[in-house]
Amino acid sequence: MNRFSVLHRTFARIMAVMMVVIGLMSASAQAAMVTTGDVISTASQQETRAQVLAILDQDEARDALLSLGVAPADVEQRVQDMTTAELQAFSKQVEEMQAGGSAVGVIILIFVILIVLDLLGTTNIFPVIKPINTN
Repeated sequence: MNRFSVLHRTFARIMAVMMVVIGLMSASAQAAMVTTGDVISTASQQETRAQVLAILDQDEARDALLSLGVAPADVEQRVQDMTTAELQAFSKQVEEMQAGGSAVGVIILIFVILIVLDLLGTTNIFPVIKPINTN
């Protein structure tokens, strides 16, 4: 019986030491509340950074940067180092530059669609255009 109780005491001491060590290790981990705004801000920042990198990865942008003597790796590193405000301002500028070129195309496309609809007799937007007679 004596040997059995010695084994129990040794086992109990080992378990006590392990409980203290695990308790100290878990006390060092801290958790904090993450607000929805923080999560959205982080996600939008990552998305904006990815969009800017995708735009800069296009052939035209890469050729322009190389003609100016800027290495693409340097550009990528600088985009990664941008703050949130800088990233948003740059992204807005790039979107405005792209929107100006494609707005004319969209307006022409809508104009052509409206003319075709007038010719088919579906709409009557332009009184000058007479519908095609299907007789």
